[in-house]
Amino acid sequence: MSGGPAAAEEEKMRVMVAVDDSDESFYALQWVLDKLLGVGNNNATDQDESMLRIIHVMEPFPHYVFPGVHAVFPTTSIIQSVNKAQEENASAILAHAVRMCAERMVKAKTSVLEGDPKEMICDVAEQMHVDLIVMGSRGLGKIKRAFIGSVSDYVIHHAKCPVLVVKPPAETNSLM
Repeated sequence: MSGGPAAAEEEKMRVMVAVDDSDESFYALQWVLDKLLGVGNNNATDQDESMLRIIHVMEPFPHYVFPGVHAVFPTTSIIQSVNKAQEENASAILAHAVRMCAERMVKAKTSVLEGDPKEMICDVAEQMHVDLIVMGSRGLGKIKRAFIGSVSDYVIHHAKCPVLVVKPPAETNSLM
C-alpha cells in the first residue's frame, strides 16, 4: 500500500493543454486553470511547472502549390517570411497563455512544435508522460469534420492517455 503525504506528492497529475489562435483553445486553458488547477482543487502554491505543459503546434508551410496543372515553388524569401510570421504568431499565442496562468499564479512550461498538430499532440503527450491532454472544441459540423477531419477527434482515438475536449458554453443570444 502506498499511502501518506509523500506518495500523494509524487502522484500529481501532469496536464498538457494544446493551444492555437482560437477562442476555444483559450477557453479550454481557462477551464483547466479554474477547474483542475484552481486553489480549491490543487493548491496553486504547491503546483510546480511540470504539472502544466502548454503546447502550440505550427503546421509546416508547403513548399509547393498546384494551381492548375503546374507546380509553383515559393522563393526562399517567401518561405522565410512565412516562417517568421508563424514564429511570431506562436510566440504571441504562448505569451497570452502564460499571462493567463500568471493571473492564477500557476506555473507552466511551454513548447512550440512543428508538424501535423494531431500527430504532434499525441507524440509529445507520450514523450512527456502526460496524464491528461486538454484541448478546445472548434465545433466543426458533421460535413466539415468528414472532409477536413478534426484534430480533437484524431487525438481522442490515438492518444495513449485520457483526452478532455472542452466545449465553450452555448451562446445565449445565438437565436436572436
